[in-house]
Amino acid sequence: MAAHSRYHVSDDTAGVSKGILKNKLGIRSKKKLDAAETLLLADTYTHFFALLKEGELTFDLSLLFSIHQYFFTTLYDWAGKTRAVDISKDGMLFAPVKYLDRSLQAFKLTLQKNLPKSGDTKDTAARKLAVIHSEFNVVHPFREGNGRTIRLFLDLLIGSFGYNPIDWSKQPTTQYMRACVDGASGKHEAMKKIIKKGLTKVG
Repeated sequence: MAAHSRYHVSDDTAGVSKGILKNKLGIRSKKKLDAAETLLLADTYTHFFALLKEGELTFDLSLLFSIHQYFFTTLYDWAGKTRAVDISKDGMLFAPVKYLDRSLQAFKLTLQKNLPKSGDTKDTAARKLAVIHSEFNVVHPFREGNGRTIRLFLDLLIGSFGYNPIDWSKQPTTQYMRACVDGASGKHEAMKKIIKKGLTKVG
């Protein structure tokens, strides 16, 4: 999770020391860094779901940056900031740095257009969440933690309509990754099916 081999980076040394992302705590073990991120993610879920319960969340682009900043600020200087390097994964190139601002503005419009509404069917809500997930994934604005950030955002968003957090384990990781690749081409059906299968109402 923490190793820089997760992505191919335009500058192989960018933010990396001996194969590990440089961090504020000086952690040099991938296992320890992964464990730290896991604990921080759990705390981030607790924090933002408390805000959701208090009705203090607005589902916009700034919330994604707030989630990322809160999640990673203990570990990384780039928490809550757009990445400064081009990255790709499994042959999939994410938005180039020089187009990040433009890509984020386009995503902002996509997000506004696809926010679920009260009264949406489970199928409709899943389709909208799939579009948001896939379009954010194409942009990949952060150096690390993009997937965890968007999944928490979607959990909060659907939670505001009385659903439990999405159970992504209903499908194998390979199927999720294929759905991500499809989504990059504007094909959202596979991701919609994964999300719909993982949606359950509270109670």
